[in-house]
Amino acid sequence: MLAITKQVSAFVTWLSDAPQGAIAILTATLAAAVALLVAFLTQWTLSRRTRTELLTKKLEELYLALNEVSAHNLKRVEEALPLITATPFTKHVISGSSVQRQGLDLHKKIVMLVRLYFPRLAAAHQEVFRCNSRVNLLIYEAENGPPLSEEQLLSLSGFYRDAVVAMEEEIIQNRKVLVKDYLFPVRYRRVLIEETQTPGSKRDA
Repeated sequence: MLAITKQVSAFVTWLSDAPQGAIAILTATLAAAVALLVAFLTQWTLSRRTRTELLTKKLEELYLALNEVSAHNLKRVEEALPLITATPFTKHVISGSSVQRQGLDLHKKIVMLVRLYFPRLAAAHQEVFRCNSRVNLLIYEAENGPPLSEEQLLSLSGFYRDAVVAMEEEIIQNRKVLVKDYLFPVRYRRVLIEETQTPGSKRDA
């Protein structure tokens, strides 16, 4: 404390003894420093706001794509139901391209958004993608082999639905983190599915 008091006293003495030009230079330097600081803070705030707005828009696109995935899941199950009672002589084949039937176009969009903007959602999306692949494989095998098992179809499509819901919940719980709308560090909350339990069971981690 004494050292600081001495420094302040010495500075005051210097100001009183300094030539007029030196004081003007010091004042101009301080004014320039303040102007630079204000400009930096303004630019940082604008850049941060622009980034948050962009990420918010992309997160909304991702959420809407997940809604489309849920609707696609229901439609695919309905179209696959005739495979349950199909026989080798009355084999049913689901119409439409494989891309449309398997939802690959939707998942390609989701992959792009996750990889480019929200890598923290990668684990949640991988679970969604795995569940989607299981349903697709089950239907493909039923189109080319024994009749479809209704129990398996409903079970796997249920896990798929729950994986999508878990990803949606993860987005909602971590919105501020995902769009970088925070000043202080925020804990990221994962939402996982317990596959050993019944479809629909989830836990936070």
